[in-house]
Amino acid sequence: MKNLIRFILPTLFLGLVFNACIKEDFDQPPTEGIDPGLTANTTIAELKAMHTFGQFDSIKSDIIIKGTVVADDKSGNFFETFVIQDETGGISVKIEGSDNYPLYPIGREVYIKCQDLIIADYNNLIQLGGFVIYDPQRGNSLGNILRDQDYIFRGKKVDPPLPKIKKASELTINDVNTLITVTDVQFQLADTSLSFAQQGSGVTANRYIEDCDGIELIVRTSSFANFAGVSLPNGGGSLTGILSVFRDDLQFLVRDINDVKMDGDRCSGGGGGGGGNPCTGGTVPTVDGIDEDFESGANNDPVDVTGWTNFNVKGTRTWQYKEFSGNIYAQATAFNDSSPEMDIWLVTPLINVTADASVLTFETATAFYTHDGFTASISTDFECDPTTATWVPLNATLAGASSTSNEWIASGDVDLTALIGQKVAIGFHYVGSGTSGQTGTFRVDNVKLGMGGGGTGGNDDPCQNGNPPLTVATLNEAFSTGVNNTDIALTGWTNLAETGTRRWQSKLFSGNTYVQATAFNDTNPEMAAWLVTPLLDITGPKVLSFETAKAFWTHDGLTVWISTDFNCDPLTATWEELSTALIAGMPNVDHEWIPSGDIDLSDYIGQKVAIGFKYVGNNSTGLTSSYRVDNVVVQ
Repeated sequence: MKNLIRFILPTLFLGLVFNACIKEDFDQPPTEGIDPGLTANTTIAELKAMHTFGQFDSIKSDIIIKGTVVADDKSGNFFETFVIQDETGGISVKIEGSDNYPLYPIGREVYIKCQDLIIADYNNLIQLGGFVIYDPQRGNSLGNILRDQDYIFRGKKVDPPLPKIKKASELTINDVNTLITVTDVQFQLADTSLSFAQQGSGVTANRYIEDCDGIELIVRTSSFANFAGVSLPNGGGSLTGILSVFRDDLQFLVRDINDVKMDGDRCSGGGGGGGGNPCTGGTVPTVDGIDEDFESGANNDPVDVTGWTNFNVKGTRTWQYKEFSGNIYAQATAFNDSSPEMDIWLVTPLINVTADASVLTFETATAFYTHDGFTASISTDFECDPTTATWVPLNATLAGASSTSNEWIASGDVDLTALIGQKVAIGFHYVGSGTSGQTGTFRVDNVKLGMGGGGTGGNDDPCQNGNPPLTVATLNEAFSTGVNNTDIALTGWTNLAETGTRRWQSKLFSGNTYVQATAFNDTNPEMAAWLVTPLLDITGPKVLSFETAKAFWTHDGLTVWISTDFNCDPLTATWEELSTALIAGMPNVDHEWIPSGDIDLSDYIGQKVAIGFKYVGNNSTGLTSSYRVDNVVVQ
């Protein structure tokens, strides 16, 4: 499949007639300019690092940046914006009015006093502006810097920075808002009969270029650009312009027709389409366990992992590697896809499910959500073609409409013990349509099949929709894989709020991770929470041990119980208190771990038992002790 890097500067093309007047007299603008006597005290990269994505950050300190203009509005392909760049990076500057190029032409040094200006991002493109436009219906936006305010100071006219020379596959988020020459590309043959855009139509146009390896880039041009009506070249060569970003896609914008140098020979590559299929002779590779973080991939390349299937059912796209903030993951999206339908699968090799590899975990994220276009499923009869396999949805938590954009959501521990001895494939399926607006982006990372433990999210029912509880012969749980301040979701364990809404959580203190329950600051009048082990098969003499600790003691809120008839729901089981176990209490020092002592389970030989840790408290009456449990062992 062809890789897509979309090129646009999103706020520049508003489909407006540019008729703003210039206040200044440009009859004789200074050619070389005058040094304004300012000294930059902050680099552009340092300024951008102060921004929190999704926020409108008001700059309160006396910050001065300096850069050289690398893109202006002379051609009409930039509107109310110019781009400056220093040795550390670049930034888009939003400014009032059109025809600003006599003041801020390419090569002009510019100093900006940033105090009281706003730094924000539009679909991940960082911009510097003058104020916030508040709109409760459409959402807030960044207003332009007014030209009669003393923020922007012109310096001398110098030679602009030389563009960085890169191939399409080498572009990264760090290149955004800088001058780039992308080499060894050609416009797709189907586009060579078109112009850059339909002149004066008010519609911004996408045109596709590709390199000889099939990597595609979208060149997006305003219909108001003075070169919009120029026919696209039929040869190969290079494009120079400003790299930008829209949502999570890198994008590109040429400044004028002189940026286009494509009079060379076309290459014979650039086919693309379809998807990867690792099957040789109709056989899917089989592996013992899996641990895939996609870090071996290159940004915007098709996902190509040994043994995995990257399969295209409809359209021309497949799953791609994406890199953002130093992390590489797999991504699917129909955004800007010209095909009427998109249907793609990313499938693991066949995996042997064993007692040591029976818990599946992974992470998903969404961005710019428009539709539920993503599912995760399992198959026991996958043979190269996902459309002919039988798929069952996984009992996992997936990113969706309620998730924050770009937030990674843990699947929770997906228990596959019922499939021990079988071979399974895990399939990640995306459907969408660029032409009908079903363009949400979905991402997958850190796919693992092993012993599990500590995943957040998921289902707190260890019985997997009515199946019997998980049974184990021994237990050695240190809770070390838990995530601080998140509800425990361990394979086979039950974490249940009997009264109130709080449950047992992972906690990290002094490098140790454990589980904790407390009613401190609880808004409910009462709290009762159960944490129950899997069923323990007592086939011979066995001993239970664990450790407890307390903090901020106000009451004895922890008890430990055993049941021989536990069947997923602790409220319907019969419980006997393990009164011989030592539990931390008032005499003990806060945070001191107290061993329970060895609890003999010989009386339960021939039975299956569950161990239950029950916490009760009441914030309204001051019963708010914190209780902790760690190192639960049965052996």
